[in-house]
Amino acid sequence: MVVYTKVWWKRMFASQEKSKKVNILNDIRAIRESLQDVPTDVGFLQKELVLLEELEKEYKVAKSGIVQVNLQTQADHIEKILERYESFQNDVDINGLRVKMIAQEFLKRAAKADMKDLVKAKKKERRWTFKW
Repeated sequence: MVVYTKVWWKRMFASQEKSKKVNILNDIRAIRESLQDVPTDVGFLQKELVLLEELEKEYKVAKSGIVQVNLQTQADHIEKILERYESFQNDVDINGLRVKMIAQEFLKRAAKADMKDLVKAKKKERRWTFKW
């Protein structure tokens, strides 16, 4: 008999990855806190985009000596937009992962509670298979 078929070998080298405990309440709180910042982020981005739009309109009619000043000002505003948008997108991506983990944990709990029909139905839906 080969070693890798022995029970003790399988236990020793069985899946090293233990399923990570999902703290649903902490995840929900983190998502809610992040969503409270959204109006601030959106307001800032909208103001910067309005300024950038005005600078772009000025650029189209600017004389050659003013173009460099306009472009430098645009660069400053684009830098602010990129910085804020990067952190905004990171928050949204992280919260998306949290929501997926909450949904996966829900499906595990539903399966344990013998709600096979519900789990089966949800696994057929695109959203519940996390293809978004």
